[in-house]
Amino acid sequence: MRARPGCSPWVGVAGAALAVGLNYLVIFSVPPLITTFVDDLGLTHAQAGALMSVCLGGFLVSSLLSGKLASRFGAIPVVTAGLVLTGVASICFGLTDSLAVMLVCRASIGVGGGLIYAPALTFVTSVLPAARANLGVGVFLCGLSIGGTAAFFATKLLEEALDWRWPSWIYGAAALVGAALVVVLTAGAAPRRQAASRSSGYRAVAASPAMRVLCVSLFVALFVAYGVFTWIPPYLDASAGFTTGQISLASSLMTLAGIPATFGAGWLADRTGRPLLIAATGFALPLSLLVFALTDSPLYGTAVMVATLSALGISGGLAPMYALPPVLVAEHATASASGIAAAAAMAGAVTSTYLGGWIVGEGEGYGAAFWMYTLAAALTVFALVPIVAANVRRARLAT
Repeated sequence: MRARPGCSPWVGVAGAALAVGLNYLVIFSVPPLITTFVDDLGLTHAQAGALMSVCLGGFLVSSLLSGKLASRFGAIPVVTAGLVLTGVASICFGLTDSLAVMLVCRASIGVGGGLIYAPALTFVTSVLPAARANLGVGVFLCGLSIGGTAAFFATKLLEEALDWRWPSWIYGAAALVGAALVVVLTAGAAPRRQAASRSSGYRAVAASPAMRVLCVSLFVALFVAYGVFTWIPPYLDASAGFTTGQISLASSLMTLAGIPATFGAGWLADRTGRPLLIAATGFALPLSLLVFALTDSPLYGTAVMVATLSALGISGGLAPMYALPPVLVAEHATASASGIAAAAAMAGAVTSTYLGGWIVGEGEGYGAAFWMYTLAAALTVFALVPIVAANVRRARLAT
């Protein structure tokens, strides 16, 4: 697609952010409804958690292929196809009571997410100069945070006013309309760098020690992130016993925190030239989950503070890490590197959501789950991010 002369690349970045935001609006429509699925539809906590797990599993699988598809067909056509799939699957999810069909729909939404995420991220880094890459990724992830915020704030309210199916229908329709808008917004942004169309670069990615360590770090980081975003809302409902309005406010503040966090972390990473220091600082904040690990009845103000701090740190910590693949591999491997990194991250998310549900459902309670997420955050801060930093320094010296 030919770019319109004089158009700012930031308009294209906004289009990419819109795409991922609409996908995450659909993805995060499930956590606010977990107690409804358990109480009204008779699902177990593990089955309700599986609605997130299969979604993220689909995300993982398609992420592995999305880089190659983006190299062959272009990033935006792949992103648009993913958004259409997201919209159709979301509408179908609201049309069924069958767990099997629900799981298929959620897996399809995840496949759509994988087709959107890595190609859109590659598009963002390709239309901006290297000195603005972290900020661009931060703006892109703002779209993700806005989508999650809208889902956490509106889903429960729509369910109470109408029915649990309506959020799926409304969000699915928004994704279908958004697909056309994304095409319009991204048409004016021309990539500064062109990825090779025939070589996907998987071998180059596998041969990079820095990329391998980054993938392990993203696995653990997303393990923490999705544990927080999936299990805090039902914890506030089932254990802490807060009202629907209180839970909606806490959940929306939690996801809203990602907007300034990703933007600020990206800006600081570019400004200071220390992206991994910013990442480590961010992932220190989820250590506050220790409060949830130690009590089932926190004060509301304390619960909101812990949820918000955790989300703020996770969102800010991830932004600089997702900007690293283009730095660590050759240009022809950028799309594949982003796809593999996203797949590794989603593997952590799949493990987190299902394991968390299994722990809660087996009677160990939310406290045990939050102990697990607190320890994973500590591992990220004190071990994995420093190892990534050392490998990135070695990779830069080698070039």
